[in-house]
Amino acid sequence: MKLLRLFVIAVSVVLCACSTVSVTNQWRDPSWAGPPASSVVVVGISRSDTMRRVFEDTFAQQLQAAGVQAAASYTQIPPGNGGAVRLRDLVKGTGAQAVLVTRVQRVQQKVSVTPSGPYYGGFYGWYGGAWASTPDINQYEVVTLETSVWDARNEKLIWTVTTENVATNDIPKTSTQLAQTLIPKMKADGILR
Repeated sequence: MKLLRLFVIAVSVVLCACSTVSVTNQWRDPSWAGPPASSVVVVGISRSDTMRRVFEDTFAQQLQAAGVQAAASYTQIPPGNGGAVRLRDLVKGTGAQAVLVTRVQRVQQKVSVTPSGPYYGGFYGWYGGAWASTPDINQYEVVTLETSVWDARNEKLIWTVTTENVATNDIPKTSTQLAQTLIPKMKADGILR
């Protein structure tokens, strides 16, 4: 029974470490007729300039690997809310047909309790098992991201999705997972070429 308990602990740790991005909501403008974008400016909204740069570079690299031209916004737009004019100039300068914006929508604390029942075989077996089978309690954060795609030609929101993932400090890995989840969806929905 101790082996079973250790196996359950190991599986829960591995599942948290290998967590993937899950799409929770998705919307596409039904009136948008396209054409699909082949050039995108990537914008990450973050108070941390480092996180923003890592996210934008990683997502842009994933778009390029999928055959879509992509530019990171931080190269010409400073952090903060004063970059709207520069963003317009960047979009025009790169010839981007779409702007992809990702921001943190919320972070939730979660608790996972993995109970295990006491062992039986009379009171003494139950008593020893009760001590050995105390539940495992893990606290973790779930991050909800909102990713929106705007048509640069008419400044209209054309596609948006919310995703959830277990929080991690590995921004390149999380950004790659997000891109690998969303790029095929955007291509299937006709948002990207």
